[in-house]
Amino acid sequence: MDFFDHQEQARKKSHVLVIYFILAVIGVVASVCVVVTLFFAFTSGDKGIQSDNPLRWEILIPVAIGTVVVIFAGSGYKSLQLSGGGKVVARELGGRLVSSSSTDFYEQRLVNVVEEMAIAAGVPVPEVYVMDGEDSINAFAAGKTTSDAVIGVTRGCMKLLSRDELQGVIAHEFSHILNGDMKLNMRLIGWLFGILFIAMIGQMLMRGAAHGSRYTSRNRESGGAAIALLVLGLALMLVGYVGMFFAKLIKAAVSRQREYLADASAVQFTRNPDGIGGALKKIGGYSRKALISHPMAEEASHMFFGAGVASKLFATHPPLSTRIQRIDASWDGKLPKVKTADMEGDPDDLVRHGMKKRPLNAAAAGISMAHGESSPPLRMTEAEALESMSSVHPEQVDLGRDLHGKFPEYWYQAAHDERGAQALLFALLLAQDDALRNSELSHLRQTAGEAVLATTSQFHGEIRDIHSTAKLALVDLSIPTLRRLSPNEYQVFRKSLEELMASDRRIDLFEFSLQKVIRRHLDNYFGMAKPMRIRHRKIAALESEAAVLITTLAAVGNQGNDAAIQDAFRHGAGEIEAETYGTLDFQPPENCGLQQIDQALDKFAEATPLVKKRLLYACGRTVMADELVTSDEAELIRAIADAVGCPIPPFVKTAATSQ
Repeated sequence: MDFFDHQEQARKKSHVLVIYFILAVIGVVASVCVVVTLFFAFTSGDKGIQSDNPLRWEILIPVAIGTVVVIFAGSGYKSLQLSGGGKVVARELGGRLVSSSSTDFYEQRLVNVVEEMAIAAGVPVPEVYVMDGEDSINAFAAGKTTSDAVIGVTRGCMKLLSRDELQGVIAHEFSHILNGDMKLNMRLIGWLFGILFIAMIGQMLMRGAAHGSRYTSRNRESGGAAIALLVLGLALMLVGYVGMFFAKLIKAAVSRQREYLADASAVQFTRNPDGIGGALKKIGGYSRKALISHPMAEEASHMFFGAGVASKLFATHPPLSTRIQRIDASWDGKLPKVKTADMEGDPDDLVRHGMKKRPLNAAAAGISMAHGESSPPLRMTEAEALESMSSVHPEQVDLGRDLHGKFPEYWYQAAHDERGAQALLFALLLAQDDALRNSELSHLRQTAGEAVLATTSQFHGEIRDIHSTAKLALVDLSIPTLRRLSPNEYQVFRKSLEELMASDRRIDLFEFSLQKVIRRHLDNYFGMAKPMRIRHRKIAALESEAAVLITTLAAVGNQGNDAAIQDAFRHGAGEIEAETYGTLDFQPPENCGLQQIDQALDKFAEATPLVKKRLLYACGRTVMADELVTSDEAELIRAIADAVGCPIPPFVKTAATSQ
C-alpha cells in the first residue's frame, strides 16, 4: 500500500472526472433544450417553434449557453463555499465539534483514537465532529488538504462500536486522507452541485407557480402563465433527474474501488481485521444500517464509510457482504443483533469507565529516557526505511498510541490551549546555545508577552532532548488548536515565529523546516497562501533543487566526515539519476543556504506525488547510507516531507520488511 502511488492515481482520476463532468453537462444542456422546445410548442400551439423556423436556433443557442453558465455558476458557488475546508461539510451535515477536554467517555475515546492515528500517520490532528442527530453507524473524512481535514462520525458510530471497531473505521477514513481520496471527494461535491442546480431551479419555479396560482385563479391569462411556469418547473425537475443520473454514475465510478482500498488499508494499519470487519458486521445487523437522514446525505453520499443513501443501481459503495468477505474470508454470513438502546447502556463518565490517566510530569512519563538524545540511532535497512515512509504500519499505530498516552497531562493540555500551543512550538524552535536562546527569549518577551515567555522557557527545558517523533507529534497536536486563533492573533503568532527565527541570525535547519511546516498548514487554513498547483511532473526539471536537499541531508548525517558525506550523497543521488539518466552534482556549502533550501522546498511542493516520492526516497537513501537513522536525521527528513506537502509517518522497523 503506497500512498504516493495512490495519491497520483487520485490526481489522474480527477482528470477523468473532468471528462465525465463535461459529458454530463452536454447531456443536461441537451435535455434543457428539448424541454424548452416542448415548452414553446405547448404554449404556442400550432404557432410554436417549427423545424423550419429560424427563430428556433436564435432561442436554443442562448438557452444552451445560459444552462452552461448556470451549471458552472452553481459549481463555482459550491466550490467557493467548500474552500473553508472540511469543517464546512461537517457543519452542513449537522456535525458538532468535539472538544479534547470533553468528560464524556465516548467523545474522549473518539478524540484519543483520532489523535493516535494522526501521530502514527505524521499529519496534523483533524478536527473531530459528531452528528448527534444520526443514530446510524457511519463516518466520513472531509477537507482539501491535511491542513483543513476533519473526521466526522455519527452518534451511533461513536457509541455502538468497541474501541477496536472504532479504530478500524477511523483508520479507513485516514486512508482516504492519505490516499488523496478526500480532496477528490470535495471536488465532486462542488462539480456535481452545478448539475443538480437545474433541478433546484425547477423546484423553485414549481413553488412560485403554485404560490402564484392562489392569487391569479380568476385571471385566465395569469392562470395560464402560472400553469406554464408549473409545467416548466416540472420539466426542469425532470432534467434535474437526468443530472442526478449523471451525478450518481460519476460517484459510483469513483467510489467503489476506493472503498475496497480503504478497507484493506485499515486492516494493514491496525493488523486487526476484526476491527473494521466488526464495524461492517454491526452495520449489517443494525436496523438503521449506515443510512443518513440529513437532507445533504445524497450530495455527500460518496464520502461516507457506509452507504448513507439507499441505492442499488448506482450505489457509491460495494455490497456490505462483499466488503466483509474481503476482510474475513471465513465469515459465515451471520450478523450481530444491534439495537438503538445499546447506545444508552453506559454512563458517560470518564472516572467510572476507568479511562487511563496521563503521567503528571515528564519524568514520570519516561519520554526523555525512552526517546532522548542519549538513545542509540535506529538501525534499519534501506528497504525498511523506505517501506516505513510510504505507508502506515501497525508498529506506527502502536507507537502513536503509546506516545499519545505518555505525554504528561500538562503537555497535552497545553497542546489543546491556544496560548499553551504557541508556547510549545516556540519551545521547539528555541536555540540550544544559552547565549543565543537568551537573545531569542528577549525578542519573544516583546511580541508574545511574559506569560507565554515563562511557559516557553519551562517547556524548552523539558522537550529539548526528546526524540524527533515526540517533537513532531507535539506539532501535530498543536496545529489544530492554533486554527482557533483569530486572524489577528495568528498574525501576531506568525510575526513572533519570524522574529524568533531571525533573532540569533543562525537558523538551525530543523528549526527552519519546522517553521515552514507550521506556516504551511496554518497559512493554508487562514487563507494566507494560494492553493498549490501542479507545475512539475518530471524530476528532471528539479535536478538542481534535489541536489541541494540531498547534499544538505548528507552533511547533517555525517558532520565533519567528507568521505562519508560524499558517499551518502552518491547513494541518495542514485535514486534521481535512475529516473533522469544523468549525473547529479554535489553542491558546495554556498549553494545550500536557507534561501536555496526554501526555494527547493517550494518547487517540490508544486510537483506531482510521484516526483515527491522520488525526492523523499532519495532523501531516505541518503540517510540510510550507513543503515542508521539518528533523531536529527529523522526529524529533518520528516520536516522536509511535510514542507513539500507530503507528510510521512515516523520511522519504525516494520514486520513487513524485518521478517
